[in-house]
Parts: sequence; structure tokens; C-alpha cells
Amino acid sequence: MFRSSSVKLCIKGFAVWGPFITAIFFVFGHAGLLVPTASGAPPKATKKPEPPPHVAERHQNVAKVDPSIRTVVLASAAKIDAMVDANHARYSVKPNSMTTDEQFLRRIYLDITGTIPSLKQVRLFASNSDSQKRSKLIDVLLNQEGFASNFYNYWSDILRLKDGQLTNNVPGKPYCEWVKESLETNKPYDKFVYEMLTAEGKVWDNPASGYILRDSGMPLDAMNNTVRVFLGTQIGCAQCHNHPFDHWTQKEFYEMAAFMVGTATRRNGQDKKFGGGNVINKLKDDLKKTDPKYDGGGKYNRFFNGNLMEVYDRPAKLQLPHDYQYDDGKPKQNVDPKTIFGPPAKIEKGESPRIAFAKWVTSTENPRFAKVIANRLWKKSFGVGLIEPIDDIKDNSQPENPELMEFLTQEMIRLKFDLKEYLRIIYNTRIYQREATHAEITPGDEYHFPGPVLRRMTAEQIWDSFITLAAYKPAEYQAEPASVEAKLLNIDLASATAKQIYDREQQLKSAELKKAREARDKDHTYKGLLLVRASELPSPRPPGHFLRQFGQSDREAIEVSSVDGSVPQVLQMFNGPITHMLLEPKSVIYNNVIAEKSNEGRIDVVFQSILTRKPSKEERLAAFAEIKAHGDPGYGNVIWALVNTREFLFIQ
Repeated sequence: MFRSSSVKLCIKGFAVWGPFITAIFFVFGHAGLLVPTASGAPPKATKKPEPPPHVAERHQNVAKVDPSIRTVVLASAAKIDAMVDANHARYSVKPNSMTTDEQFLRRIYLDITGTIPSLKQVRLFASNSDSQKRSKLIDVLLNQEGFASNFYNYWSDILRLKDGQLTNNVPGKPYCEWVKESLETNKPYDKFVYEMLTAEGKVWDNPASGYILRDSGMPLDAMNNTVRVFLGTQIGCAQCHNHPFDHWTQKEFYEMAAFMVGTATRRNGQDKKFGGGNVINKLKDDLKKTDPKYDGGGKYNRFFNGNLMEVYDRPAKLQLPHDYQYDDGKPKQNVDPKTIFGPPAKIEKGESPRIAFAKWVTSTENPRFAKVIANRLWKKSFGVGLIEPIDDIKDNSQPENPELMEFLTQEMIRLKFDLKEYLRIIYNTRIYQREATHAEITPGDEYHFPGPVLRRMTAEQIWDSFITLAAYKPAEYQAEPASVEAKLLNIDLASATAKQIYDREQQLKSAELKKAREARDKDHTYKGLLLVRASELPSPRPPGHFLRQFGQSDREAIEVSSVDGSVPQVLQMFNGPITHMLLEPKSVIYNNVIAEKSNEGRIDVVFQSILTRKPSKEERLAAFAEIKAHGDPGYGNVIWALVNTREFLFIQ
């Protein structure tokens, strides 16, 4: 219905050329009645259908915001606005106009749930006359699963989350799932970080250990990453020499790294906990007799290596490099753990230095822990931090608004690191609800926050918005729980037998598990694409996937996702399956359009679905002209044109 040949359509100043789109015709068959044959013989018995395979699901426990403290939330939001207003007066800055309801609705859905609102949600909000509807909607969205889905994508980029191999045949899925569940339950941020820094054991038994395993065998890099992510400080340059742009010395870096040097991530096959001898060699020898197709054991490495990889602490000392050249130490000199700022970390008797370090990092007395997360979430909401760069804070770094930065830091502490309640305050401010600044912000220039800056959607937000336009109830889909494979891969090497490992390997390849996976995906696939929220897809996606083309990171480095444009993005939007699926019968937007009887109503559906607003008079005339020229396929051209506009791709 919605497809046609090449067309030129101008919507609000954007000239968009359509590619040649082949018309697709659907032929619907009919089911014949079961009747006797001409000879009167009864019909052949049909085979009894097999029962559907069991599809495991993960229980979701979504924490709610406290409705009884809304007045406290609004009071804190008003204090933030007063501080921003004072700064505007100080710098003679005129604040941006307040957003329209349509602009606010689209922004708040994208910022909290990671997707544009549905047509139904747009119309419900438009018809709501409650003067408090914005504040109430913020609470509703913070209480939904979409919050965890959206912020999982955010933390995936920071923590370099990977569903595949975390390290050396250790699957990342248990760790990824733990992060997701921590967001669903709104685990206090200080507890979230503390659990990652102190976790022990295998990733199946204690999924938070995935944080330490992510940098297995690299204690110096692990310390650099930890300080950068959670304390907003880059000390990596001091790993090889005194920091050229900060006051950190190489010795200070090593003193910090000494807190983690005793943290091991892999046991040897001869470890005494396995009973003596080399347990891996013994199991491999036994597998040669058990597995008739034994080919050297490569397929069993996920059992062997995966269960040797374990986080534990043992006594160890860190030494300065053999070529250390500064006067404050000697080559190969032992260094004791020592913090680089704030109160010293006290190592209690019988406590590992790692525990003392975790307590120090997450302490309310740490001068940077609360400040860094408060600044991070401010930047996520406004596009610019009060301190920039957000992960390279120095002693002389000055916030754009020192009074506001201190207030936000103390609010984070007052809220006991409840990130939902902190964001709830920010979203209720007038400054957040102002129109976006369209002028380009040059790095290094101070931005005085007349409103949020114009931001392109992240790759995951674009993907999820297309899913909202195309698929029914995508949030009902869950990725396969980590427990499905964990119960097979997690073995005790001290007692495991070759027969047990062989049987579990066969179960991992079983037809039953394959059928369960096919059943999970069956109703959510279009031309090989799984049409579900980005947070439920294996990540990172492979190069060439829509998400990677639009900037999803490869998760090899911290926060390297991108919102820059590229030629592959243009080609994907012009003629990729993700845009074509919107024009297919049974897509959400297709059905919503044909449900309307008038051309005017159908045009409203298209604009409200994609841009969260009705068309202007000029846009309506352009759309009418397109439909008049091409008939029903003209609606498809309007849809295709709108998803290719900056207005769709950017958060106004």
C-alpha cells in the first residue's frame, strides 16, 4: 500500500530523494475444510503437534520512585533553577524558551526510556489537562522497565560490557545481566561500584566479578580504568612516567595500583583447591576415552578456562619498574598501597588492600566519587557537564557553576546515591525543560546552560525508536537468561568428570536448546533482524549492523560510541531493512495509518508517530500533494521522508 517509485518530497525545508522501492504484494492463502475423499475414505490422521519448548525468562523487579517525596524533589529542582538563573544574570545569558508539550514529551521519553513515545502515548499526553502532567509523567517513566533498558546501554559504553567472551572463554552475559538487574532494582550507586570492586569468585557464582575479569592480567590498566570511570581522573600517563599535564608521579600511580596487585583472576590447573596434579590434563586424557569425536579439546576450553578464571586475593607486592629513574624511589623497590587524594584508605587487620580501596573509592568523604557521578548524569541530561571533560578532572578544574556543582554533589550524598531520585530532580527543573540550544558548543568554551544542547540520538535510541514505530510490544522480549548456559558451563573442576563435561557439551548443542532459542525469537524477527530493544540484543553487534553503523562502540575502550554522521548511515536510512519494515503490512505505524479514514487524520498519525507533533500548515500541504500524486504509496513516501530528517534523529 505504502510503496512507490522514486519521489522528491520536501518537508519543512528538507529535500529528501527516495530510492527505487520495489512494490511488494502479499498473497494470503485460505485454510481448506477437512472433508472425506471421493472414495469416502477418512482423512489421514494428522501428527500430534509437539508441545512448545520451554522458554526461560528472567524475573524483573523494577524499583519505583517514592511518590510521597515529590514536594522535596520539586524543592530541590527549584534550588537548581535559582542557581542557574543567578549564573545567567552573572554572565548576561538569556535562557531558551520553555519546550512545548510535544518537545518535552519526546525528550523525556528518549532520556528516560531510550525511545520515542508511541502514537497512543503522544495522544494521551496531548489530551491531559493536568497542570502537573509533566512531573507525573517523569515518575511514570522512571518506574518502567525502559529506564533500565536505556541506562544499561549507557553503562555498557562506560563499563565496556560484552555478551560474548569477557576474557579467555569467560562469557560476559552473567556480568551484563547483573548490571541490568542492578539498574532495574535501582541499586544505590555506591553499593553498585563497591560490589564490582570487591567481588570474588567465578562470574557464574558472583556476576559482579566480571568487572575485575574484564581487565584480567592487567592490574595497572585496571587501576587506571577504575580511577577514570568512578573518580573522573586520568592517571594512566603516570604508568610510564610522571604525568606531563597533572601533578601525579609515577610512584603515586604504582602506590595506587598496589591496592589491586594481590587480586588474581586465574587459577592454575595444579592449584591445591583442585586436589593435586594437573586437573586439566587429567580431564583432557579422560575425554579422549569418553568423546568418540575428540579433536584436541578446543570445544571444551569454555569449561576448562572458564572455570579456572576466578577472582581471588593472595599476598603480593608491587615493585617499581626495573628502569625507574626518579629520585623518590629505586628500580624494583616495593611500594605500599597509598591513595592519591582525600582521606587515606585504612587497611584493617585481615582485610585485603582491595577492600580498603573499594571503601575509600565509594566513601562520602572521597572528594570525587559523588561529584563525578553527579556531573556524569548532568551531562547525560544536558549534553555538557558542569566540569569538562567529565573523566579528566584535575585539582584546578573549575565547574562552570561551582555553587551548583557543590549542591548536586551534596544532593547525591543526601539521596544515598539513589540515581533515579537524582535524575528525577534534574528532569523536574525548568532548565531541563527549556528548548535545546542549536548553536555548536566548542570544547573548552564555557556553556552557561540556557537549556540542554541539541543532541543526536545514540545508536541505541535510534534503533529503539524504529522498533517502537514497527513492532508490537517489543519490551516483552527478553534475552536468554544467563542461567541457561551457566548451569551447564559452571562446574567444580575438583570433582567434575569427563563424562559430566561431555554430557554438558552435548546439551549446549542440543536440539532442545536450539528450539527454545528459535521459539524465543520467532515472533520478533524481520528479514534476519531481531526487532527488539537494543539492550536485549547480543552486544556489541557485529560491524555492519545498524547499531554499529550508527555509532555503537566495540566495547574495547571506555566511552568510544559515536554520534557522528557517515555514508553507511545515509545508505542504511535510504534503503536499509530497518526503514523498509515501517512500510510493511502489520507494522505498528502501517496499521495506525490505515485505521484512520481521512487523509488528514492519516497525515496526523504519521507526524505524531515519528515527530511527536502534528504537521504545520506547510507540511500538511506538502504531504497532501505527495498523496495526491502517488495515491496510498504517498503515505510511505511521507514516512520515509520524515525518518530521514534531522528533526527525527535529534533530541530537540
